[in-house]
Amino acid sequence: MEALTTTLSIVDYIVLIGTILISIFIGIYYAIVQRQTTNNDLLVGGRNMSVIPVSLSLLATYVSATIILGWTGEIYSNGAIIAEIIVVALVFIPLGGILFLPTLFKLRLTSAYEYLELRFKSRLLRLIATITFTAQIILYMGVVLYAPCLGLEAITGFPVYLTVIVVGASGALYTSIGGYKAVVATDVFQMIIMFGGLLAVVIQGWSKLGGIENILDIAGKHGRLEFLKFEVDPFLRHSSLNIFFGQGAMWLSAYGCHQTTVQRYCSLSSYKKALISMLLTGPLVASAMFLTVLAGIVVFANYAGCDPITLGLVNKKDQMLPYFVLENLSSTPGLVGLFTACLLSGALSTISSGLNSLAAVLWEDVLKDIPYCRSLSENNQALIVKIIGFVYGLLTIGMAFVAGSFSGILAASLVIFGGASGPICGTFILGIFIPFVNKYGAIIGLLVGELIIFWIGIGGLLWAPKPQPLEYSIDECSNETWNFFNRTQIIMNQNIITTTPTQTMNQWPDKLYTISYLLYTLVGAISTVIVGVLVSLVTGRSRLTEEMEEFVHPCFGYIRRKIQKLKRENDYKLTDLSNYEISKNRSGNPKHSKTSSKVNGNQNGIYIKRNSNISTKNGSNNNIPKGTPC
Repeated sequence: MEALTTTLSIVDYIVLIGTILISIFIGIYYAIVQRQTTNNDLLVGGRNMSVIPVSLSLLATYVSATIILGWTGEIYSNGAIIAEIIVVALVFIPLGGILFLPTLFKLRLTSAYEYLELRFKSRLLRLIATITFTAQIILYMGVVLYAPCLGLEAITGFPVYLTVIVVGASGALYTSIGGYKAVVATDVFQMIIMFGGLLAVVIQGWSKLGGIENILDIAGKHGRLEFLKFEVDPFLRHSSLNIFFGQGAMWLSAYGCHQTTVQRYCSLSSYKKALISMLLTGPLVASAMFLTVLAGIVVFANYAGCDPITLGLVNKKDQMLPYFVLENLSSTPGLVGLFTACLLSGALSTISSGLNSLAAVLWEDVLKDIPYCRSLSENNQALIVKIIGFVYGLLTIGMAFVAGSFSGILAASLVIFGGASGPICGTFILGIFIPFVNKYGAIIGLLVGELIIFWIGIGGLLWAPKPQPLEYSIDECSNETWNFFNRTQIIMNQNIITTTPTQTMNQWPDKLYTISYLLYTLVGAISTVIVGVLVSLVTGRSRLTEEMEEFVHPCFGYIRRKIQKLKRENDYKLTDLSNYEISKNRSGNPKHSKTSSKVNGNQNGIYIKRNSNISTKNGSNNNIPKGTPC
C-alpha cells in the first residue's frame, strides 16, 4: 500500500465531463425547445408533472455527496449504527406526507411559507421563515458542493477550488435557464449515475473479499456492526433512540413541510398523485442509503487490517471511499470516472433543487408584492427569477470554500439542515395541528426555537470535543507496505491517537454543546411548539372558525363539524322539551303558566331562540320563526 494518484483515462473523462454536459444540455433544451416563459413553468413545471420523476427528484434533493462520502467515513470510523436511519426513513417519510400533505397540497402553494401568512395572518412570520430557509439552504449547499470536490481531489489531484467553481457554475447555469422541469429531468439522470457508481463500489468490494459473508464477518470482528443501542442519553452521539427520534424529526420536516418538498408535490396535478409520490419516496431513499451503507462496510472490510488513515495516506475519514475507488477501480477504464460522476451527480441534484427553491421563495415571498415587479410582463418576471437562481449559485460557490473548515461533512450538513428545519417544522405543527395558537405564539416560538438550536449547534461545532473513533488496525499490513513507511514512527503515532483522552464537558451549560447532532431538529421543533403554545395561552387563544378550517389538518374540521352537529341536535331536544313543559303547564298548572307567560316581558308566551319545527302533543307541526312568541 502506498500513496496513490492516478491520471484519468479517456473513458473516465468522457463519463465525467459527459455527466456535466448532459446536465447543461438538459437545461438548454428546456430553455430553448420547451420554452419556460412564465414563473409557473420555471417554479412548479406548470403543475402537470409525472409521479415517478418527481419521486426521484425528491430522492435526489436530500441524498447527496455528503451522504455518500459522510456515511462511508462515519461507518469506517465509528461503526454502522447510523444505518438504522434506513428504517427511520421508511417510517417518517411517508408519515410526513400523511400529516402535512392534506393541508398544504389543497392550497396549491409555490412558496411553502405562504401558508404561514394565510394561517396566522402575519406577513412578518412568513418573512422570518423565508430568511431562515434561505440561510439554511445556502449554507447546506456549500457543504454539498464541497464534498464531491474533496473526493475528486483525493482521486485525481484536481484542486478543490477549481472543481468547486466548475461544478457550482454548471449547476447554477442549467437550473437558472431550464427551470423546474430541467431540475427534475437532471435529477432523474443524476440518480441513475449515482446508483451506478455505488453499485460499482459494492460489486468490486464483494468480488475482492469473496462475498458479503466475509465482508460482514470482518466488519463484525472489528466492532463495526453493533446495532440496537437503546441507552436513554441525548448526549450520546449515536444511539438507536437518538437516531429514531432525532433523524425521524428531520425526515418529517424534510418530507413534510420543507420548501423543496412542498414545491415538488404541489407541481403534481392531483392529491392522489402527490400522495403516491410521497409513498414511493421512502423506499427510494432507503434503497440509496442501503447501497451507501454497503459501500461503507465494504471499504472498511478492505482496510480493516491496514488502515490508510494511520499510515497517513488519507487525511480525513470522508476521503476513504475515494481512496478505495482509486486503488480498486482504476484498473477498469471508466469506473473511476463513473464514481466521480456519481459524487458530482449527488451534488448537482441537491444544488439545482436548492437554487430553484431559493428563487421561488424570494420571488413569491418578497419580490412579487413589490408594485414594480408585479407590473412586469410574465416574460420579464421569469427573467428576474432566472437571474436570482444564478446569483444564488454564485453565493453557493463562496459558501463551499467556507465548508472546507468543517471537521466532518456529515455532521456539518446535519447540523446546518437540522438546525433550521426543526423550528420551521415546529411552526407548521403549530399551524396545522394546534388550532388555538395565534400569530404571536408562532412568531416568538419560531425565534426562540432558532435561537436555542443555533446556540447549541454552533457551540457544538466550535467547542464540543471531537468524537473518538473506534480502533484502527495496522497489524495486517504487508512487508511490501512497510517498505514505504517508518514502522516505528507509525506505531508511535497510532498509540498517541488511541491513548489520547477524550475531552469532556460535564458542566452546564457547556454540556449542552455535546448533545447529539442527530437531535437538533427534534430539539428545535419541540422548543418552538412549547413556546408557541405558552405564548398563545397568555396572549389569547385563536378560535377554530369555518374560515380557519382550510389551514388546519382536515381532522380538526371534521371534529368541529361533528361537535356543531351534536350541539344543534342537543338544542333541538332542549327546545322540544321546553315546548312540552310549556304546553303541560298551560293545561294543568295555571299558576306556572302565568309565571311562564311573563318570561321576557311577553304576556302572551315565551320566545323561542332558533327556528325549528316543533311537534306539539297532538302531532301538529309549527314553523316558528326566530323571536316569534309561542
